[in-house]
Amino acid sequence: MTVDIRRSRTNELANRQHGAFSRGQALALGWSESQIDRRLATSQWEVILPGVYKFAGAPATGRQAAIAACLWAGPGSVVSHGAAGALWGLEGVTASGIELWVPNNRRLRTTKLMVHRTDELHRVDRTRREGVPITTPARTLIDLSGVLDEETLEAAVEYAFRRRLVGGRFLRQRLDELGGSGRPGSTTLRGILDRRCEDAALESRLEVKVWRLLVRSGLPKPRRQHPVQIDGLRYRLDFAWPSFHVAVEADGFATHGARRQVFHADRRRIAKLASSGWRIVPVTWEDATARPNQWLSELGRTLLLAA
Repeated sequence: MTVDIRRSRTNELANRQHGAFSRGQALALGWSESQIDRRLATSQWEVILPGVYKFAGAPATGRQAAIAACLWAGPGSVVSHGAAGALWGLEGVTASGIELWVPNNRRLRTTKLMVHRTDELHRVDRTRREGVPITTPARTLIDLSGVLDEETLEAAVEYAFRRRLVGGRFLRQRLDELGGSGRPGSTTLRGILDRRCEDAALESRLEVKVWRLLVRSGLPKPRRQHPVQIDGLRYRLDFAWPSFHVAVEADGFATHGARRQVFHADRRRIAKLASSGWRIVPVTWEDATARPNQWLSELGRTLLLAA
């Protein structure tokens, strides 16, 4: 096999793997040990992790780092925890580095990654996202339940439901099968699932914060994402008490993507709802964070007047 053919095939492989490839893969493509070492010595190839390379000048990305970590750790390893949450795009989840689940009998050490070992990573808990071996959304949420604060975990759960990355029944089933109440964070995650029941997914971090206030307030539990039809038009209310004709709507430029035209369209929407007898109580981020008790008191009076 000529060098040009080897180079072309290695390029194709690297393109499929976000720019990363392993020494073992290079050998399988026909490169000799000396040829590999020479390319490393002359900086034609660059080391990402021991035995994992990229072409010189190829941009470093988060997905490249993730797949490089799996190539370094070997078969059976998957990106997990915060790194998996970030790759799934779960709201509020960030990653300071790559985390992996690896088989329990594999002894790997590096200061560049956080390695978790397990014998319980079943096939149902692993998948691929854009070519990267990764824990499923359900397993990712279960792993994160032991390390995230409750509100951030709830925001991540709602995002996963909103994007249909996972269903509530399956998530609860995996939570029960992976150790029940003895698993770190399982009680917190189970409480989140119990409170939301089969309700529609929340649409934003502000809605999560408001929902948490409402659950703790002692007020009647509202319906989430409640549909309303007026003059042939359909509307959806963030939180609603249909018997009182009272609703709470998350408000502010942040909620509407800072687009002024959307903001004004929403004002017209609220006016339409009000003309049909709905009392709309707006809530802003400041209401939910700086003056939650005052806002809840105002909402309580509105419900009392509407009763």
